[in-house]
Amino acid sequence: MSSEIIDLDVLNELKEIMEDDFDELIETFIDDGQKQVDDLRVAIDASIAPDVRRIAHTLKGSSANLGANALSETCKVLEHDAAEDNLSDANNQYEKIKSAYEAVKASLAENF
Repeated sequence: MSSEIIDLDVLNELKEIMEDDFDELIETFIDDGQKQVDDLRVAIDASIAPDVRRIAHTLKGSSANLGANALSETCKVLEHDAAEDNLSDANNQYEKIKSAYEAVKASLAENF
Protein backbone atom coordinates (compact mmCIF):
# COMPACT_ATOMS: atom_id res chain seq x y z
CA MET A 1 0.00 0.00 0.00
CA SER A 2 2.77 2.46 0.82
CA SER A 3 4.22 2.15 -2.66
CA GLU A 4 0.91 3.46 -4.07
CA ILE A 5 1.01 6.41 -1.69
CA ILE A 6 4.68 7.26 -2.11
CA ASP A 7 7.21 6.15 -4.69
CA LEU A 8 9.75 4.66 -2.29
CA ASP A 9 12.42 4.65 -5.00
CA VAL A 10 12.19 8.44 -5.16
CA LEU A 11 12.42 8.74 -1.38
CA ASN A 12 15.33 6.33 -1.13
CA GLU A 13 17.17 8.26 -3.82
CA LEU A 14 16.53 11.51 -1.95
CA LYS A 15 17.75 9.90 1.25
CA GLU A 16 20.97 8.88 -0.49
CA ILE A 17 21.52 12.34 -1.95
CA MET A 18 20.56 14.36 1.11
CA GLU A 19 22.19 12.10 3.71
CA ASP A 20 21.92 13.82 7.11
CA ASP A 21 19.51 16.48 5.81
CA PHE A 22 16.90 13.90 4.79
CA ASP A 23 15.16 13.84 8.18
CA GLU A 24 14.86 17.63 8.09
CA LEU A 25 13.32 17.41 4.61
CA ILE A 26 10.68 14.98 5.85
CA GLU A 27 9.92 17.07 8.94
CA THR A 28 9.64 20.21 6.82
CA PHE A 29 7.30 18.47 4.38
CA ILE A 30 5.08 17.26 7.23
CA ASP A 31 4.99 20.63 8.99
CA ASP A 32 4.58 22.75 5.87
CA GLY A 33 2.16 20.27 4.34
CA GLN A 34 -0.13 20.44 7.37
CA LYS A 35 -0.11 24.23 7.22
CA GLN A 36 -0.89 24.15 3.51
CA VAL A 37 -3.78 21.72 4.04
CA ASP A 38 -5.14 23.96 6.81
CA ASP A 39 -4.67 27.12 4.71
CA LEU A 40 -6.36 25.42 1.78
CA ARG A 41 -9.46 24.82 3.90
CA VAL A 42 -9.55 28.51 4.85
CA ALA A 43 -9.10 29.66 1.24
CA ILE A 44 -11.84 27.33 0.01
CA ASP A 45 -14.22 28.42 2.76
CA ALA A 46 -13.56 32.06 1.81
CA SER A 47 -13.89 31.24 -1.92
CA ILE A 48 -10.55 32.88 -2.74
CA ALA A 49 -9.62 31.07 -5.94
CA PRO A 50 -6.14 32.66 -6.37
CA ASP A 51 -5.14 31.51 -2.88
CA VAL A 52 -6.56 28.04 -3.51
CA ARG A 53 -4.56 27.84 -6.74
CA ARG A 54 -1.33 29.02 -5.08
CA ILE A 55 -1.61 26.66 -2.11
CA ALA A 56 -2.57 23.68 -4.28
CA HIS A 57 0.36 24.48 -6.59
CA THR A 58 2.82 24.59 -3.67
CA LEU A 59 1.58 21.33 -2.17
CA LYS A 60 1.57 19.72 -5.63
CA GLY A 61 5.25 20.52 -6.11
CA SER A 62 6.47 19.47 -2.69
CA SER A 63 4.49 16.23 -2.94
CA ALA A 64 5.90 15.43 -6.37
CA ASN A 65 9.43 16.05 -5.10
CA LEU A 66 8.92 13.35 -2.46
CA GLY A 67 7.28 10.90 -4.84
CA ALA A 68 3.80 11.38 -3.34
CA ASN A 69 2.31 11.24 -6.81
CA ALA A 70 -1.35 10.63 -5.91
CA LEU A 71 -1.35 13.66 -3.60
CA SER A 72 0.41 15.73 -6.25
CA GLU A 73 -2.11 14.75 -8.93
CA THR A 74 -5.06 15.58 -6.69
CA CYS A 75 -3.54 18.99 -5.97
CA LYS A 76 -3.06 19.48 -9.72
CA VAL A 77 -6.80 19.05 -10.34
CA LEU A 78 -7.70 21.63 -7.69
CA GLU A 79 -4.99 24.00 -8.92
CA HIS A 80 -6.36 23.80 -12.47
CA ASP A 81 -9.95 24.37 -11.35
CA ALA A 82 -8.97 27.32 -9.16
CA ALA A 83 -6.94 28.87 -11.99
CA GLU A 84 -10.20 28.90 -13.96
CA ASP A 85 -11.97 30.45 -10.95
CA ASN A 86 -13.99 27.26 -10.57
CA LEU A 87 -14.36 26.14 -6.96
CA SER A 88 -17.56 24.15 -7.48
CA ASP A 89 -15.79 20.85 -6.65
CA ALA A 90 -13.25 22.35 -4.25
CA ASN A 91 -14.71 20.78 -1.10
CA ASN A 92 -14.62 17.33 -2.66
CA GLN A 93 -11.06 17.87 -3.91
CA TYR A 94 -10.04 19.19 -0.49
CA GLU A 95 -11.26 16.00 1.19
CA LYS A 96 -9.23 13.94 -1.29
CA ILE A 97 -6.16 16.10 -0.67
CA LYS A 98 -6.55 15.90 3.10
CA SER A 99 -6.96 12.13 2.96
CA ALA A 100 -3.99 11.70 0.61
CA TYR A 101 -1.84 13.97 2.79
CA GLU A 102 -2.67 11.91 5.91
CA ALA A 103 -1.79 8.72 4.01
CA VAL A 104 1.55 10.22 2.96
CA LYS A 105 2.31 11.22 6.56
CA ALA A 106 1.52 7.71 7.76
CA SER A 107 3.65 6.17 5.01
CA LEU A 108 6.58 8.42 5.88
CA ALA A 109 6.28 7.47 9.56
CA GLU A 110 6.14 3.77 8.61
CA ASN A 111 9.04 3.81 6.19
CA PHE A 112 11.39 6.49 7.50
